[in-house]
Amino acid sequence: MNIHETIKNIKEQISLCEQTGDMFDLPEITNAKVEVNDLPNEGADLFHREYKINLADGESIHIDYHSKDKCRSFQVNPDRSVISLKCSRPELDFGISWDEKY
Repeated sequence: MNIHETIKNIKEQISLCEQTGDMFDLPEITNAKVEVNDLPNEGADLFHREYKINLADGESIHIDYHSKDKCRSFQVNPDRSVISLKCSRPELDFGISWDEKY
């Protein structure tokens, strides 16, 4: 699987999460070394995880994923998922966010 196919799969997973309001979980990626690290929560973070993907062809992808608390004491909002994807080809980098279901 090359970097374009891998990012396409990740974007499809993100699109599904946007539609359903689910939190992000990395889809299965073949022919790659995947490292998953749960990171300390800071500020409004409820959940913070990074994914480091090293593809067989030497390309790499880094995903920084947060689930953030948007609640204020006077209102109830769904949490918000935020993803920043950076890779060895900067023109493919992107960021996206969506509201999670209640």
